[in-house]
Amino acid sequence: MQRSLKVYAVTLGCPKNRTDTEKLLARLLDLGVEPVLSPEEADLLVVNTCAFIRPAVRESLDTILALAEAKGPGQRLVVIGCLPARFREEALASLPEVDLFLGIEAYREAERLLLPKRDLILRPEGPETTQRVLTESPFYAYLKVTEGCNHGCSFCTIPRIRGPLRSRPLEEILREAEGLLAQGVREIILVGQDVSAYGLDQGQAALPELLQALLKVLPCGARLRLLYLHPEGISSKLIELLATEPALAPYLDLPVQHAHPDILRRMRRSYRAEDILRLVEELRRVRPGIGLRTSVIVGFPGEGKEEFATLLSFLSEARFDHLGAFIYWPEEGTPAARLKSRPSQREARRRRHRVLALQREISRENLRGRIGEEDLVLVTGYDQRGRPVGHAGFQAPEVDGHTVIVRGAPVEPGDVVRVRFVRSFTYDLWAEALEKWN
Repeated sequence: MQRSLKVYAVTLGCPKNRTDTEKLLARLLDLGVEPVLSPEEADLLVVNTCAFIRPAVRESLDTILALAEAKGPGQRLVVIGCLPARFREEALASLPEVDLFLGIEAYREAERLLLPKRDLILRPEGPETTQRVLTESPFYAYLKVTEGCNHGCSFCTIPRIRGPLRSRPLEEILREAEGLLAQGVREIILVGQDVSAYGLDQGQAALPELLQALLKVLPCGARLRLLYLHPEGISSKLIELLATEPALAPYLDLPVQHAHPDILRRMRRSYRAEDILRLVEELRRVRPGIGLRTSVIVGFPGEGKEEFATLLSFLSEARFDHLGAFIYWPEEGTPAARLKSRPSQREARRRRHRVLALQREISRENLRGRIGEEDLVLVTGYDQRGRPVGHAGFQAPEVDGHTVIVRGAPVEPGDVVRVRFVRSFTYDLWAEALEKWN
């Protein structure tokens, strides 16, 4: 009897990449290729790469070279995703260890992984799939609703890597969501480069309509979460849904990037800091307890002491619950790479440290205010001491803090539990389990 082929996959970068990997594994499984958890067992070694900024490129290259060095006789190394999509023929020439390069959405041509030919396919063509092999958790999953982006921010490589905005058909998204729910997923997290832009390439923003359709197929106890929304895309219809739909997690991720008007102009972000502050106030008014995440860039060209002070003042006033801070990298081919007056890397690191120190204080104070409140927690596993751990509505998995259940009703992974928060830390909470949510 012939042994079936086996595949080992590594996913780097954002959740959008993870959805592509999970679809590729599902396609390969249909072709008789079995996923395994160690490279030694595999016939196919797959790295789904990130190339958004220079540190991500380095991580991708390090991972590729480590697998290439360990590659045994008969093993085939395949690199997919952003790295080949961004560097193209340069990747093919500089990485002779790699047997095949496929761009984003490599699952569309999964059959190519089984062919002996060395090749570079920048835009894989072929059928979409809604089947997934979950690789992170059986209880939550990411669902990509758009690909590409039309915003043209001056610092961003995404349009070059992933192309223009393309919204997936609603019926296709619903099929994928129903498949995830059938596998036992209790939380579906919608992702895209800008989820709020869903439908704009078809003539009209349609995220609220997509959410309403998804909410109809959610079973009791399951919920939807939104990641990556451009602040200008937050419509009154979306705010109304957040205010009225309990199955829509009280959470938004709004990457603002900066607050000083000159830096925002250089970044090609057309809103003002005061617009964001009004939006934050409105969101907290209509959905008390909502968790708000943002990301900012420090060290951008033109950011002097005054501009950085404006950013700190803005963050102190907005009081986001969760924040990511990144040092600017002048990425080749972006308009911002030509801008002058960039702070030194040492100064940029110092500013990032100050932003994160401020956010630690804000996070501690925000979480302290949640003690005594109740929320729903999706239990996803156990901590090192064997206590159930999960995330509440205002906490996204993997990027935010978590909630540890230290007492109360017995619970286990996969349960949705109503809890009362009893103790807070810098990023995490302890809670008492009150009841399982049916």
